[in-house]
Amino acid sequence: MRYLPFLSGIYSTAPGLVSTTKAEGHDALIFQIDELYELYLNNKKDCRQENIHKYYCEATVQSETMRSVNQYLVKQFEQEHPQQFNINYTDRHFINNTTHEEFWWNEDWLSITGDSYQSLFDALCCQVQEDIAVVQLSNNDDWVTAIHLCSPNHWAPEEKIGRPFSAVHIPVPGMEKTLQHYRKMLESVIHASTPFTRFAWGIATDTRLNHHPTAPRDKDIANWQGRTHHKNNGWFIRTERQNLVGLAEANAFLFTIRTYFYRVDELSQQEKNLLLKALRSMSPEALQYKGLTSSMSLLEEFLEG
Repeated sequence: MRYLPFLSGIYSTAPGLVSTTKAEGHDALIFQIDELYELYLNNKKDCRQENIHKYYCEATVQSETMRSVNQYLVKQFEQEHPQQFNINYTDRHFINNTTHEEFWWNEDWLSITGDSYQSLFDALCCQVQEDIAVVQLSNNDDWVTAIHLCSPNHWAPEEKIGRPFSAVHIPVPGMEKTLQHYRKMLESVIHASTPFTRFAWGIATDTRLNHHPTAPRDKDIANWQGRTHHKNNGWFIRTERQNLVGLAEANAFLFTIRTYFYRVDELSQQEKNLLLKALRSMSPEALQYKGLTSSMSLLEEFLEG
């Protein structure tokens, strides 16, 4: 299955939430494991070695919420991938059958034995290909309370942590209508009986997962930033499959992000036509936000064949 949201021929920032009950098999899973599993986990290891605090942030965390999050993750991993993970609830013992990693979590469902991870949430996030964030609601407030993001797409977790949904998304052109009534949407997600899936997409010049705005010290800044388009460069569709999972008992929801890449030159001509149509439907502000302003003419030439 390929995820190509641009096939609608229209670029949109609308929520586009679809219940997971409308999907089947692999597409219904919250956490998808495929042949690139170890590549994604190695990327998370690289992020940890560089500076875990660039990629894992928390703010005004409520223990009850993170306990619910961790219990959900363990249960979901076991339910979706019983051959991948061995979980012993009595001993609080977690084994990854692919990497052979194992750890024991403590009775509080927040911490683990040893110092290999910052928390149980940190340890669990490093077992799957998805990145994970947690959004907390309280009275009239909402904020991103935890982010574990090792595949950032040109944004920094430390700039979003602790901020409300409106502040997190206001830089995105075209979000004005959604932001007018976002509180009701968040509450609906939290209290829904099933999770929701949505997609986002853009054009990339490489398949590197980590595009944190701040380059590691040993990397060339210009090369790290990417988005430098040349006629002979390869272009890739960078798709994010995002799931929203309500945790009503914690008045919070889980937000997962899984990144996929598809070569533009391997699209069919019909798919290229729809991609071009979707790109042309972007506003100048959206093109700028996506880093495509200077490359549109090259993309048009390439897609028109």
